[in-house]
Amino acid sequence: MRNILLAVVAATGLVGCVGGIDTNPTPIPSDPPAQGVGGGTSGPGAQAARTSFETNVYPIISAAGRCVGCHSSSGPVGNVTGFVAPAATDGYVTAVGYQALVGDWTPAGAPILTKIAAGHNGQTYTDAEKGKITDWLTAELTARAAGGGTGTGSGTPGAESPADATLRLTKQWSGCMTQTNFNTANMVAWATMRADNSQCQTCHVDGEYGQIATNVPTTFFNVISTNKYYMAQYFTVDLSKGVAAAQVIVNTRSFTGVGTDLPPHVEHPRFNPTNSAGMTALNKFYTLTMANLTAGTCGPPTLTN
Repeated sequence: MRNILLAVVAATGLVGCVGGIDTNPTPIPSDPPAQGVGGGTSGPGAQAARTSFETNVYPIISAAGRCVGCHSSSGPVGNVTGFVAPAATDGYVTAVGYQALVGDWTPAGAPILTKIAAGHNGQTYTDAEKGKITDWLTAELTARAAGGGTGTGSGTPGAESPADATLRLTKQWSGCMTQTNFNTANMVAWATMRADNSQCQTCHVDGEYGQIATNVPTTFFNVISTNKYYMAQYFTVDLSKGVAAAQVIVNTRSFTGVGTDLPPHVEHPRFNPTNSAGMTALNKFYTLTMANLTAGTCGPPTLTN
């Protein structure tokens, strides 16, 4: 577990695992296939979110002495990922491509804020910079809820903001997952899936690059059920139908990005992101977990961060 925590500090990025071909998994609610800018809709809200990043956030992370020093996509330093593109025109696509940079897109669950607040490499943000990053994340969540959300979190009685809904559902989901269902679904299949001659656990056994894939089921389960950053690799919250209809879904987007060489993961070995042993296991684990949620048999939240 200590190695995993060290890996979180060392690697602020996403590298999805790779896999062999398996039978088609049972269809499970997952990211809507037609997603626009940043994974939200392709409407004005999504464009506004991108503009917010390019105008206010990219200058922060690309400034000399900041994130770009270790995380430049042209050559990240050590065992870290390159989420800062040298060219501003590539900055947005590169940044949002890393799940462990944006986390669950909430100010309380996005490592772009939380890691710095925890003292990552002695870096700090000014209050103005934190405000700009928070405004961008809020814009991203608002764009994702553009399909009919209600609350904005601005004080309207009974309203729930996209960020609040995301945090609530993520916590609830953690308590619905069980070690028994994790084992039944064979989630350790992620560890032994292959790309070229390497298994996923070769690079991700200790949680490197924001992904955990180990053939030790208790370690694997403990990490994704207690650490929301690692959970976000496998599960996300769908806001596309509005805040009132928000639900946890399988995070197919995170695996699609690396499996099909989408920027910024152009150097990752290709694999089938929808038809693999790992995805089959993940879909089954989702179904079993959702059954607990539907039956009202979930335990208390287990997240520790």
